[in-house]
Amino acid sequence: MDASPTRRRTLQLGAAGLAAGIAGCLGGDETPDETLDFDGIGAIDDDALPDRTEYPTPDEPFPTYRLYEADDPDIALILLHTAAFDSRVLSPLASALAEADVAHVFTPDLRGHGPDPETRGDLAFRYQLEDDIGHLIERVDLLFPEVDIVVGGHGTGGGVVVRFAATGAGERADGFLLLAPYLGRDEETMRPAMGGWADFFGDRIFLLAVTTGFGLDWYLDMTTVEYDIPDVWDGTETLAHTYRLMEAYTPAEADPEGLVDRPMLTVVGTDDETVYPDSYEEPLGSEDSQSVEQIDGASYFDLTVTETAVDTIEAWIDETTFERRGREGWN
Repeated sequence: MDASPTRRRTLQLGAAGLAAGIAGCLGGDETPDETLDFDGIGAIDDDALPDRTEYPTPDEPFPTYRLYEADDPDIALILLHTAAFDSRVLSPLASALAEADVAHVFTPDLRGHGPDPETRGDLAFRYQLEDDIGHLIERVDLLFPEVDIVVGGHGTGGGVVVRFAATGAGERADGFLLLAPYLGRDEETMRPAMGGWADFFGDRIFLLAVTTGFGLDWYLDMTTVEYDIPDVWDGTETLAHTYRLMEAYTPAEADPEGLVDRPMLTVVGTDDETVYPDSYEEPLGSEDSQSVEQIDGASYFDLTVTETAVDTIEAWIDETTFERRGREGWN
């Protein structure tokens, strides 16, 4: 096959022309009529939240986290929020875990989200969230050098964690916690439209997957998913995501099969509106180090805006032997 620069360039230009010609008239996936229960989100008290703290990365502006400090735990938990919202949506769970002395909990505002992101709903590059996790692990290890570090995430935040755990950088973590993790819109775990609140532009996503396959990164800032939520917050929700951001929380098809060898707990409610609760056992519960737990009667946001998941997480941490294997020589 002719792989000359001229041929590659012709293919690239052809893909670019196709994208430019039809990008404005592409449809979305079918969205169910029903959606999620958002009631608990509006009850979060902003005045009771820890302050946001910057942590250094190679890319400015620096991202931020909130720290819920426990008395004397053996674990520090980095916990990533789901789509549309920011670290505030994790406050009830994070507070409860810290107050029970289960873990110091760090809840970062993922780039593209929060009160004042550089570019709402977008990133500087596709793998920026995974890079940020690595740098936050460095910060946690500096603050609490004697504890084990678990990296966790809820929903699309869980998708970021799966991506991270499938890379060599994932070896820096001592364990992983996934709360109803997003594994991809077409995966068997996922209900259509994430239960009705996500409108994926399916044709556009397919087109951009093709063009990026030709090495074109010209259209990564195109919107490929929008989130429909009620007026429960202060207008700082991130309701539209670019292809670049969507890719950052969508695991590759092989990622669940290539996770680093670390203890992993997946938690899902039996009443979760976004996923099929019985579907996680095969992709995330097939190894000895992996376990999947269902919480009876819990919905998607119950896992973070209530204390529903605290006992399950605490029991897993108490019963699990974590081994610090990926950060030798840091201190």
